[in-house]
Amino acid sequence: MNRRQDAVRCCCRRLLPVLLALALAPTSLLARQAGTTAPTAVAEARDAPRGTAATPTSEMVTQEIRRGEADDARIAAQVAARLARQESLGGVSTQVNAGTVTLTGTVPAEVHRELAGSVAAKVPGVVAVDNDVSLSTSLRDRLQPALEQVREKFMRLLASLPLLLLAFALVVVFAWIGRALARRLHLLRWGSRNPYLDSLVRQVVRLALLLIGLLIALDLIGATALVGAVLGSAGVLGIMLGFAFRDLAENYLAGVMLSLRRPFEPGDHIVVDGNEGKVISLNSRATVLMTLDGNHLRLPNAMVFKSVLLNYTRNPMRRLQFSLGIGTGEDLSAARRLGVDAMCRMTAIAPEPPPNAAVQSVGDSSVQMDFFAWVDQREVDFLKTRSEAIRQVKLAIEAAGMDLPEPIYRVQLSNPPARGDAGHDEAQAQEKARTRQQSQEGETADVSVDRNLDAQIARERAEQEGTDLLQHPAPKE
Repeated sequence: MNRRQDAVRCCCRRLLPVLLALALAPTSLLARQAGTTAPTAVAEARDAPRGTAATPTSEMVTQEIRRGEADDARIAAQVAARLARQESLGGVSTQVNAGTVTLTGTVPAEVHRELAGSVAAKVPGVVAVDNDVSLSTSLRDRLQPALEQVREKFMRLLASLPLLLLAFALVVVFAWIGRALARRLHLLRWGSRNPYLDSLVRQVVRLALLLIGLLIALDLIGATALVGAVLGSAGVLGIMLGFAFRDLAENYLAGVMLSLRRPFEPGDHIVVDGNEGKVISLNSRATVLMTLDGNHLRLPNAMVFKSVLLNYTRNPMRRLQFSLGIGTGEDLSAARRLGVDAMCRMTAIAPEPPPNAAVQSVGDSSVQMDFFAWVDQREVDFLKTRSEAIRQVKLAIEAAGMDLPEPIYRVQLSNPPARGDAGHDEAQAQEKARTRQQSQEGETADVSVDRNLDAQIARERAEQEGTDLLQHPAPKE
């Protein structure tokens, strides 16, 4: 509606000068009505003084109308010519009236309808565009543009097929070179004795060469924009996978670092964050221990790498320590000398550094004395030697008649029992002394290295051969 109003206003602007001229020249109009001939009007116009405006005639009005019709015809021709350049706008018809273009017909899609209106509006002299184009309901008209696009893309694909085959062959060649180079890393001195790290390096080499071939192939076929999209997508995907599998990646990298640094070896007795056992193996995700009770213990590599690790086996010399309570009335220097001499006589105790003892504290009923000695774990078992040292020191102090008191409690009885026979008490004391002497002179206790877990660990390692990262030598921390 607005377009039609604009057209009417334009027509009125064109006819307004003519109407004003007719209103201001009644004499000329009356003369024409009375039969005044055209030569008279022409002579009067020629004889009129200069500077006076010529009076418009009907011929001028007619010329103005014809000029407007010519402009409309020119606009219609230009609009039709521009619409004809678009195959999808072949069904659009054009009518022009006073600079207003009216479009009719059918098009396959809404985008073609908008295209017809924009094409008509760009023609010079167009005042307004009345777009009455409707969408075609014919299935053939709707499918024809899509089929044309498919045909055009298929023809382009056929034309670029040799280049695509060359790009594909280039990717295959780079992939083959990557595999061949990965298998021969030892020739380039890039390989590693660590099977885990060696596999990682081989995978990196293969993927790097494959990515280089893929980028060159995409650049060859002119898909440089796709290269940026692939790299951007790979970066985003890497970040997403990193967050999703953060624990797996952390354990993976920790396993690599542990296999390189080697803070422990198979069979080492270690303690990690309060978890104690002997090392069985190290794989890509966990460190496997066997507890002293014979149970399997799997610790994540990240925890092992970040936690405080205590290795009892790395240094074969290990100090044992135990405490005994000496009576408050006893000679502490003599008790210390007796305990140290008893440990020096033990073959399981290392002579260097020598055994030692020191008073720790004074309690309510006894004085706590600590005894120290060193053992070589390659020759004797630590726990067995400690147990035997406690026994020997205790017997030596008791044999000297010194008191090793227990905690004293006062118990008051209303009816105390009668005292026993003195002879009987003396017999019991002699029996205890004889038993103590037999213990001191008895067979030496077994302090050999405990190999019970070693056989079990050997069987476990045999089952995990090929996946254990500790089966090859590496630098130690």
